[in-house]
Amino acid sequence: MKIGVIGTSRIGGTLGKVWASAGHDVMFGVRDKPRMDDLPGAIGAIDEAIQHGEAILFAIPGRAMLDAARSLELGGKIIIDATNGGDTPEQPVVQAMVSLHPGAFVYKAFNTLGFENFQNPTFGDERGDMLFIGPEAHQERVAGLIRDVGLNPLYVGDLDQNGVLDAALSLWFGLSRRLGRHLAFRVLHDGMIQ
Repeated sequence: MKIGVIGTSRIGGTLGKVWASAGHDVMFGVRDKPRMDDLPGAIGAIDEAIQHGEAILFAIPGRAMLDAARSLELGGKIIIDATNGGDTPEQPVVQAMVSLHPGAFVYKAFNTLGFENFQNPTFGDERGDMLFIGPEAHQERVAGLIRDVGLNPLYVGDLDQNGVLDAALSLWFGLSRRLGRHLAFRVLHDGMIQ
């Protein structure tokens, strides 16, 4: 898949590297010099990375994502919001993206774990789960990108389930203070997840 990655620090840089290693065609969109010197794939302007990608990962602060998105053409793209912060009481950032770009397919993922878990998603013989939300239209494609990182995709529901991801992030931060940042969740259940 062609992927545009906006953000080159820990989250964006790490995911871009992993996806490139998995065979995806990755282009990083930057305004300034990248924060990571060993980025794989191409590096271009933000709008070039947007044009390049079928899927676009935003791994910058939430408010910055909204500011940048106002001038971008994202119709028809799979948008993966990996941001935290920037929500208002009236509207989470992920839903504001839908309002700005109703022709895009907006998902939220990769925001409930630290980047260390994308570098090393295994815990003994187990792999961590990655919670994600968004429409059903490209749910399996997003799940595939999560699998390519080595995590188990766990679809929580549409964007109205944003609070579940916020709660998981709070729990992750609370536990990571005591247990360290190489920490993920694993949901155990009896049935198949649809």
